[in-house]
Amino acid sequence: MEILGGSAVLVTGTVLLCGTARAVCRSRLPDGLSQQLALEVVSTVQLCCCVRELALLAGQGELHPAASLFLTYLVSLVHGLSCGGAACNPCGSLEQYLRGEAPAGGTALGVSAQLGGALLCRLLMPALWSLQLSPLHRQGTGSDCHSALRTSLLSGAAVEMACTLCLFCLLRNLERVQPAYRPHLVSLLITGLVYIGGHLTGAVFNPALAFSIMFHCKGNTLFEYAFVYWIGPIIGMVLSVILFDKCIPRLRSSDSKTVVRAGQHLKKHN
Repeated sequence: MEILGGSAVLVTGTVLLCGTARAVCRSRLPDGLSQQLALEVVSTVQLCCCVRELALLAGQGELHPAASLFLTYLVSLVHGLSCGGAACNPCGSLEQYLRGEAPAGGTALGVSAQLGGALLCRLLMPALWSLQLSPLHRQGTGSDCHSALRTSLLSGAAVEMACTLCLFCLLRNLERVQPAYRPHLVSLLITGLVYIGGHLTGAVFNPALAFSIMFHCKGNTLFEYAFVYWIGPIIGMVLSVILFDKCIPRLRSSDSKTVVRAGQHLKKHN
């Protein structure tokens, strides 16, 4: 109980502090890109810190599998209700770009903010663990981890791709669900995907989250982690765009602009 209590205090404190930081961002920063980027950083820090603490508990065998799944659902739900509309996932930002809903510059800044939040979590967690709220923190296990990848690189990338595809297919149909049920539905799907694919890759399907909780672990190289936890989810996201839009809208609009420019060029010479 002491272990679970210490982790609960750390997670609750993180959510409250990040909630306060979001409130400050909204009150002090003007509406627009700067506020959006600040919210992305803060919400990504919250997500990564909470999941990393959960991964520490699960990795040390302190959680029954059913309890681990319940906490996965709970953390996902709390994040969905409190993130303030931030994507906290580079795949989400890239999807908006590919669908023509966001400019290239804003997308690049958004992804940078998400990865920056993930990096900030890696810097913050040792300080939070140094508070020794749990025996696991006092033992120093928080600074040591091993790869969650327990299959081949291709299979691992396929698992992350499939999980991302399922998630983005749900998100594209989420407007059909009553708003009150949406966070619960997304959290249930995430929990189910973790149950199905967690024993193979950890079922992260978020490049920023993977960078925060996986890339420093022993067992695989940086390239191997990037292939599974970055390339796999990005392919899954692209497949979801093609599935629903029958093409990649950004490329179609680029082709249309090229045709228009070519036509204007021909008119000038005629």
